Amino acid sequence: MNMSGEEIHIDFNHLVTRYLSGELSPQELTGFQEELRKDPGKQALLDEYRKIWDSVGAVPARERYDLEVEWALMQEKLPGFDTESGDEKAGRSAGRSLLYYSYRIAAVLVVGVMLTFAWIYVTRMAGMEKVMAKNEPVEVILEDGTKVIVNRHSRLRYRQKFDQQERKVYLSGEAWFDVTRDTTMPFVIDAGAALVEVLGTSFNVNAYKENPTVEITVESGMVAMSAKQDQKDLIVMKAGSGGTYNKLQRELKLIPSSDPNNISWKTRELYFEGSTLQEVADLLNRVYDVNIVIMNQELASCPITVTFRDQTIEAILNVLEITLDLQVTRTGDEIRVDGERCVE
Repeated sequence: MNMSGEEIHIDFNHLVTRYLSGELSPQELTGFQEELRKDPGKQALLDEYRKIWDSVGAVPARERYDLEVEWALMQEKLPGFDTESGDEKAGRSAGRSLLYYSYRIAAVLVVGVMLTFAWIYVTRMAGMEKVMAKNEPVEVILEDGTKVIVNRHSRLRYRQKFDQQERKVYLSGEAWFDVTRDTTMPFVIDAGAALVEVLGTSFNVNAYKENPTVEITVESGMVAMSAKQDQKDLIVMKAGSGGTYNKLQRELKLIPSSDPNNISWKTRELYFEGSTLQEVADLLNRVYDVNIVIMNQELASCPITVTFRDQTIEAILNVLEITLDLQVTRTGDEIRVDGERCVE
């Protein structure tokens, strides 16, 4: 009869329990050792269980409890157990021993899982640098000379020294990269739902958690992007193009001509051609970290064509105020824009 993977796993844990407690018969012990010899993974797992088992049970002999006394105390505390007569207890002695060790191996497994997660966390965080940009972009130069500008409300994590196989960083939010070229060691960005890989180029990554997409804008060179959970499919973007990954639909999309305003937060260059006032306000909010509110919604669709290069928000608002005959006032953290409907 074939056994399922779950049954095999349970059976192995049962053998581990009996092996660690010294209850395997000589024949069972021989079979168990042969199984370990054939499967290095099981041997490694047993070694980890043994360490935890020893630490759990590592108390001086004089302090060890009698097994029957331990069981009696445990039985009183566990729900669903009724007291039994002496004959019944004698008949269930072997079962108690097995159950006792089952509880112990369960504790071993729980502790093992906790240690595993702790090891992963410590390993991932060891030697890591964290950059958190709050109200202003932050510039970082990595070990290989790569330049990164981290946008507001974004976070970048990276190793002080890259490993020998890849240069990997972790991004939450938005950042612009100018990657030092190295054909022997790819530069990889873990952007949450997507992975971005380059050899040497400049590009922008927008990967805020609240956004439905991860968006790439390429300035120079070539960039490849794939879904983190399924890396078989990918898109390759060249200078002047871009791409997106839709997190919900799990869809990659190549954009032949990228919007230059995608990197306006870094360049402070904004291009509007027939854009609506609402579109202008939305971009200004993102680039300058302000809160522009259009009071008269009839103004929201007013078109405007204008270019701004490294202008202050005050200078831009003055241009909009004069061009569209607006009234701009500041109330607390809001910049309120009001006026009559625009002329068709």
